[in-house]
Amino acid sequence: MQTITTPNDPSSEIKITAPNYSELTHLRPIILNALQTINETYIDNHNIPCFMLPSSGKEITLTPVFYHAAFEAYKDKQVSYTPSAEVQVPRANGFGRLDLALINKKYIELCELKGARVKLHGPASNVIKKIESKLNSAKEQLNSINVKKLAKETALRLEKTAIVSLNLMTPEETTEYKNRFALEQLLSKVKESYPNALRASLLYKLRHQINRTSSKDKGEYTVGMLVIALRV
Repeated sequence: MQTITTPNDPSSEIKITAPNYSELTHLRPIILNALQTINETYIDNHNIPCFMLPSSGKEITLTPVFYHAAFEAYKDKQVSYTPSAEVQVPRANGFGRLDLALINKKYIELCELKGARVKLHGPASNVIKKIESKLNSAKEQLNSINVKKLAKETALRLEKTAIVSLNLMTPEETTEYKNRFALEQLLSKVKESYPNALRASLLYKLRHQINRTSSKDKGEYTVGMLVIALRV
């Protein structure tokens, strides 16, 4: 497990882990960059209204964050593939959009990004169900790609990967200690359910409300993120 604490702020922490035999260790720099960008660029900037944060939008807000993270990793020579976002791919009924493609000398990683909000202090089984639902949705989209047609355009191997990002919601009165403990427990359950996945978590520097309709009126805050990446 790789643990990163933000300099001069031990309350903010990113953890990222994958088994040694995982096929997705090459995604570590991208996911790490994405979480650091969200935490340091958005959450730490008090001038940005809560409703403009990536966690406040729908799944489409994830694509630019992960594309930026992938491009930064490529620019810094942390990875050997180049990223492309919102690309057109052949599907069963014509063409559709793919969230993210990572192009290597040997293969192309076709990535679908999914997002959701879950209760950190709720039953872990509910979070697992949400992850499974989002993974299945991503898998359905990836499997709808006409791989045979796409393979005629390239000699590179094609791989399919789902990346699920969960915003962790808590009641206003919960403490940082309780949130940290609950996240550790949740990560353990996620590891049991997805032992081959790349798993990452982030505790924000500052908790924040998402928006008035889904957060403020309920007295809920989002305190971090959980990211799961899995080949499908």
